[in-house]
Amino acid sequence: MKALYWTFGLSWSLALLFWLWGGGVGTPAYIAFSAAYMWVPGLVALYFSRKEGLRLPLALKPNRHWLFAWLFPVGLTLFSIPLTLPLAPWRGAEALKATLPKEALAIPEGALLWMAFLGGILGGLLAGATVNLLFALGEELMWRGYLWARLKPKGFWPASLEIGLVWGLWHAPLVLMGHNYPNTPILGVGAMTLFTLLLTPALLYVREKGGSLLAPALLHGTLNGVAGLSLLPFERTHDLLVGVLGLPGFFLLALFNLWLRRRVPLS
Repeated sequence: MKALYWTFGLSWSLALLFWLWGGGVGTPAYIAFSAAYMWVPGLVALYFSRKEGLRLPLALKPNRHWLFAWLFPVGLTLFSIPLTLPLAPWRGAEALKATLPKEALAIPEGALLWMAFLGGILGGLLAGATVNLLFALGEELMWRGYLWARLKPKGFWPASLEIGLVWGLWHAPLVLMGHNYPNTPILGVGAMTLFTLLLTPALLYVREKGGSLLAPALLHGTLNGVAGLSLLPFERTHDLLVGVLGLPGFFLLALFNLWLRRRVPLS
């Protein structure tokens, strides 16, 4: 599929140039680079869709599945926290204290942590429906847009498997730079691919039920906004043991897929 060759070629070339330039996770230019990286698949999808006469649905007609897309990442994040408790030491609000003025340190630790979570969730929901949605749309145009349209005849679950695998491998340069799995980048490539495999059915489900690529972009963007909260109160002893992008998140997504399997038969 030519569109995938172009997507990987342009994306990985951009990542290589950024790395050779001295860029990496945590550098000032990383946000701009990652935004550009996310939109390479979208631009390729738009080009090939127009060339092939394929329509990518972008209607702004919210329904109840948009609400599910918006809130699903919050539930995933919050439920991953108790599942992380047996796997990583609890750090509480210690990570916050170094960033706060002295006056705020008088607030009890429990209240401080609750305030951080509430602010993080509200901020993530707002970002997920605005700026993060625009960034995530770049990816969704390709993975749940162009690629799904091409693979749809194979059926929901086989297509989910292929899309999730390709989407995960596309992240490889970012992960090797330290994105999401900073302490285990090589192992992180496999972990990220497993995560995208498990998350793709949810994104395809809201894309179909929501009737627009804006629905999975909303889920994707909101998840990017809130997932970090699942790391906040824990000591990161191992990247794969903590939060949404570790074993707790994998387990929750697997449970969701078992539920979804009852609603969307194998085909």
